[in-house]
Amino acid sequence: MAAAREVFDRDEQLRFDDFAARAGVGVGTLYRHFPTREALATAVYEEEVAALCDEARDPTRSADENLGAFLRGFVEYVVAHSGLARRLAAVVDPSVQADGGIQLERTVTELLTQAVVEGDVRSDASAGAVMVVLHGIGSATDRPHWIAESRAAVEILLAGLRAA
Repeated sequence: MAAAREVFDRDEQLRFDDFAARAGVGVGTLYRHFPTREALATAVYEEEVAALCDEARDPTRSADENLGAFLRGFVEYVVAHSGLARRLAAVVDPSVQADGGIQLERTVTELLTQAVVEGDVRSDASAGAVMVVLHGIGSATDRPHWIAESRAAVEILLAGLRAA
């Protein structure tokens, strides 16, 4: 998986069989676990989404801190792996991408709900509004200053979410 992530992230043009050599496994092992390039890309995508969501559930932090870490982490992930995101979007089935979006939104909903209960986030905050900001960040990578603007957008979002 790590080798595939690197290949997709660098947008390398690699024959599917060559993934096995890059990963240090036999071709049969590759095909047994991932019969197609799409299956491999799907597994990488699902692992990346799960990692983003799992990192947001640190029991040593408050829900508000976890929400901030998740949103900032999302931006840093897009910054570090924009090639991977583009490549996977081109290869992974749209229904799998939709499932990933659902998982991200569940995480945002969970974090928002907990932060509202803890009194750190305003009660009228919606996961949908947060997701719109994240979609905007993910689709703005062609802007000349998108990294700084994306980081600023998250800070503005977090400030707007804070309870009075």
